[in-house]
Amino acid sequence: MKLPGFSLSSYSDLLNSFIQARHAFCASAEIPNIQFNTVFLRHDVDFSLELTLPVADVESQLGVVSCYYVLLSGPYNPCSSASTKAMQRLREMGHEIGLHYDLSLYPDDPDLARKRLDSEVEFLQQLSGGEVSTIVMHEPSRGHEDFFLDVPGYINPTYFQRTNPNLLYVSDSCRAWRDLSLCEYLNGQSEKSCLMLNTHPESWLADRPQHRITYLEKTLLPKVLEPTQRYFLEAVRNAWQTHVGPVSGYGDSDE
Repeated sequence: MKLPGFSLSSYSDLLNSFIQARHAFCASAEIPNIQFNTVFLRHDVDFSLELTLPVADVESQLGVVSCYYVLLSGPYNPCSSASTKAMQRLREMGHEIGLHYDLSLYPDDPDLARKRLDSEVEFLQQLSGGEVSTIVMHEPSRGHEDFFLDVPGYINPTYFQRTNPNLLYVSDSCRAWRDLSLCEYLNGQSEKSCLMLNTHPESWLADRPQHRITYLEKTLLPKVLEPTQRYFLEAVRNAWQTHVGPVSGYGDSDE
């Protein structure tokens, strides 16, 4: 096996490789008891909930369940109609919703931070229409102390990533692979017996090979901005065109 390219077909091929190798897929609640030849799929949703659906559909068609971690303070609006519909669709496909918490925006006091965490979980449960029992930190590379690595009441996959010696962690952060450990795992050459695969769904939407910066600028950016552009060109334009106020006035000239 070689490292997968970042496309939906490559993602499907990757999942099929696990299936053909008779690996089981683990849900969030099962992480504490993850066993030999088991894969836990998680997705950090950093840019768009709508853009998770193509990846989620690939998983659903293969009978695979994964967990999508939603960032309430990111560049997308989780309260929007499009986002809530996307979360509803994720749940309909059998996937889980988790909280992607950003400690850079939390109070420094651990007790106040815990209250903020609980309130975000409760809010996300209302938005997504279901239970949220699992949490992961956003951008741990910033160096913030993770108050919630082993917090009572929630499952944090990062805790098991750090404490389970048999669990291999692989991420596609910045649409790149750090090394060949994913290949080694699937080829039976890894010392680890189970895998946590963290992928970002918005990175897998190319229909042809692209350098990651080209993909960022030419493919991902237009997809992320499209809902905002659609809102202005449809809803806002219609409101302005049908407004009962005077049409002409200072600054209304098209010159």
